[in-house]
Amino acid sequence: MQKALLSLLTVVMSLFIYVQSASAQSGDEAAVAQAVENLRKAMFARDAKQFEALVSENVSYGHSAGRIENKKEFITAALANKAVMKSLTFTDQTVKVTGNHAIVRNTYNGVSELDGKTNNTKIGVLLVWAKEGDTWRLYARQAFRLG
Repeated sequence: MQKALLSLLTVVMSLFIYVQSASAQSGDEAAVAQAVENLRKAMFARDAKQFEALVSENVSYGHSAGRIENKKEFITAALANKAVMKSLTFTDQTVKVTGNHAIVRNTYNGVSELDGKTNNTKIGVLLVWAKEGDTWRLYARQAFRLG
Protein backbone atom coordinates (compact mmCIF):
# COMPACT_ATOMS: atom_id res chain seq x y z
CA MET A 1 0.00 0.00 0.00
CA GLN A 2 2.78 2.39 0.92
CA LYS A 3 4.57 1.56 -2.33
CA ALA A 4 1.46 2.32 -4.39
CA LEU A 5 0.96 5.62 -2.54
CA LEU A 6 4.59 6.57 -3.15
CA SER A 7 4.21 5.74 -6.87
CA LEU A 8 1.04 7.81 -7.09
CA LEU A 9 2.73 10.72 -5.33
CA THR A 10 5.67 10.51 -7.77
CA VAL A 11 3.31 10.62 -10.76
CA VAL A 12 1.38 13.59 -9.32
CA MET A 13 4.61 15.51 -8.62
CA SER A 14 5.89 14.79 -12.14
CA LEU A 15 2.66 16.09 -13.64
CA PHE A 16 2.83 19.21 -11.46
CA ILE A 17 6.40 19.93 -12.61
CA TYR A 18 5.42 19.35 -16.25
CA VAL A 19 2.43 21.71 -16.00
CA GLN A 20 4.57 24.39 -14.32
CA SER A 21 7.19 24.08 -17.06
CA ALA A 22 4.55 24.28 -19.84
CA SER A 23 2.98 27.29 -18.15
CA ALA A 24 6.32 29.12 -17.96
CA GLN A 25 6.93 28.31 -21.63
CA SER A 26 3.59 29.74 -22.68
CA GLY A 27 4.31 32.81 -20.52
CA ASP A 28 7.59 33.35 -22.38
CA GLU A 29 5.86 32.80 -25.73
CA ALA A 30 3.27 35.43 -24.79
CA ALA A 31 6.04 37.84 -23.73
CA VAL A 32 7.86 37.35 -27.04
CA ALA A 33 4.62 37.82 -28.99
CA GLN A 34 4.09 41.07 -27.06
CA ALA A 35 7.64 42.21 -27.90
CA VAL A 36 6.91 41.52 -31.59
CA GLU A 37 3.69 43.53 -31.32
CA ASN A 38 5.61 46.37 -29.67
CA LEU A 39 8.10 46.27 -32.55
CA ARG A 40 5.23 46.41 -35.06
CA LYS A 41 3.78 49.44 -33.28
CA ALA A 42 7.21 51.12 -33.19
CA MET A 43 7.65 50.49 -36.93
CA PHE A 44 4.22 51.93 -37.70
CA ALA A 45 4.74 55.00 -35.46
CA ARG A 46 8.48 55.34 -36.22
CA ASP A 47 9.14 55.44 -32.48
CA ALA A 48 12.90 55.79 -31.90
CA LYS A 49 12.53 55.32 -28.14
CA GLN A 50 10.76 51.98 -28.61
CA PHE A 51 13.33 50.84 -31.18
CA GLU A 52 16.08 51.59 -28.66
CA ALA A 53 14.28 49.57 -25.98
CA LEU A 54 13.42 46.57 -28.18
CA VAL A 55 16.50 46.12 -30.37
CA SER A 56 19.81 44.68 -29.18
CA GLU A 57 23.00 46.68 -29.63
CA ASN A 58 24.28 43.73 -31.70
CA VAL A 59 21.28 43.30 -33.99
CA SER A 60 21.65 42.10 -37.56
CA TYR A 61 18.65 43.54 -39.42
CA GLY A 62 18.21 42.07 -42.91
CA HIS A 63 15.87 43.38 -45.59
CA SER A 64 14.25 41.30 -48.33
CA ALA A 65 16.39 43.08 -50.94
CA GLY A 66 19.55 41.85 -49.20
CA ARG A 67 20.57 45.03 -47.33
CA ILE A 68 21.90 44.33 -43.80
CA GLU A 69 21.85 46.99 -41.09
CA ASN A 70 23.19 47.34 -37.56
CA LYS A 71 21.08 48.98 -34.84
CA LYS A 72 22.06 52.57 -35.66
CA GLU A 73 21.54 52.06 -39.41
CA PHE A 74 18.18 50.36 -38.88
CA ILE A 75 16.82 53.10 -36.61
CA THR A 76 18.17 55.90 -38.83
CA ALA A 77 16.61 54.35 -41.95
CA ALA A 78 13.29 53.66 -40.23
CA LEU A 79 13.03 57.25 -39.02
CA ALA A 80 14.13 58.76 -42.36
CA ASN A 81 11.68 56.79 -44.51
CA LYS A 82 9.53 59.34 -46.37
CA ALA A 83 6.68 56.94 -47.17
CA VAL A 84 3.59 57.29 -44.99
CA MET A 85 2.60 53.98 -43.41
CA LYS A 86 -1.13 53.43 -43.86
CA SER A 87 -1.35 49.97 -42.27
CA LEU A 88 0.98 47.31 -40.92
CA THR A 89 -0.01 43.84 -39.75
CA PHE A 90 1.93 40.68 -38.98
CA THR A 91 0.05 37.49 -39.85
CA ASP A 92 0.72 33.73 -39.79
CA GLN A 93 2.92 34.19 -36.73
CA THR A 94 4.62 31.34 -34.89
CA VAL A 95 6.71 31.71 -31.73
CA LYS A 96 9.10 29.03 -30.47
CA VAL A 97 10.96 29.60 -27.20
CA THR A 98 13.93 27.55 -26.03
CA GLY A 99 15.45 28.80 -22.80
CA ASN A 100 16.41 32.46 -23.27
CA HIS A 101 16.06 32.42 -27.07
CA ALA A 102 13.04 32.66 -29.32
CA ILE A 103 12.44 32.24 -33.03
CA VAL A 104 9.48 34.04 -34.57
CA ARG A 105 8.23 33.69 -38.12
CA ASN A 106 5.50 35.84 -39.60
CA THR A 107 4.26 37.58 -42.70
CA TYR A 108 4.74 41.36 -42.86
CA ASN A 109 1.77 43.04 -44.57
CA GLY A 110 2.28 46.76 -45.08
CA VAL A 111 0.54 49.47 -47.06
CA SER A 112 2.39 52.75 -47.49
CA GLU A 113 2.05 55.85 -49.64
CA LEU A 114 4.72 58.02 -51.21
CA ASP A 115 4.00 60.92 -53.57
CA GLY A 116 0.39 59.81 -53.94
CA LYS A 117 1.40 56.28 -54.95
CA THR A 118 0.31 53.29 -52.82
CA ASN A 119 2.80 50.50 -52.20
CA ASN A 120 1.73 47.08 -50.87
CA THR A 121 4.44 45.00 -49.19
CA LYS A 122 4.02 41.34 -48.30
CA ILE A 123 7.19 39.56 -47.19
CA GLY A 124 8.17 36.70 -44.94
CA VAL A 125 10.16 37.52 -41.82
CA LEU A 126 12.33 35.49 -39.44
CA LEU A 127 13.11 37.15 -36.08
CA VAL A 128 15.50 35.94 -33.39
CA TRP A 129 14.95 37.27 -29.88
CA ALA A 130 17.03 36.78 -26.72
CA LYS A 131 16.05 37.41 -23.14
CA GLU A 132 18.22 39.94 -21.31
CA GLY A 133 17.17 39.85 -17.67
CA ASP A 134 13.38 40.11 -17.92
CA THR A 135 13.38 41.84 -21.33
CA TRP A 136 13.16 40.22 -24.76
CA ARG A 137 15.35 42.00 -27.34
CA LEU A 138 15.60 41.58 -31.09
CA TYR A 139 18.98 40.10 -32.10
CA ALA A 140 18.36 39.21 -35.73
CA ARG A 141 15.76 39.83 -38.39
CA GLN A 142 15.77 38.58 -41.95
CA ALA A 143 13.03 39.34 -44.43
CA PHE A 144 12.55 37.37 -47.63
CA ARG A 145 10.36 37.57 -50.70
CA LEU A 146 7.42 35.25 -50.81
CA GLY A 147 6.92 33.08 -53.89
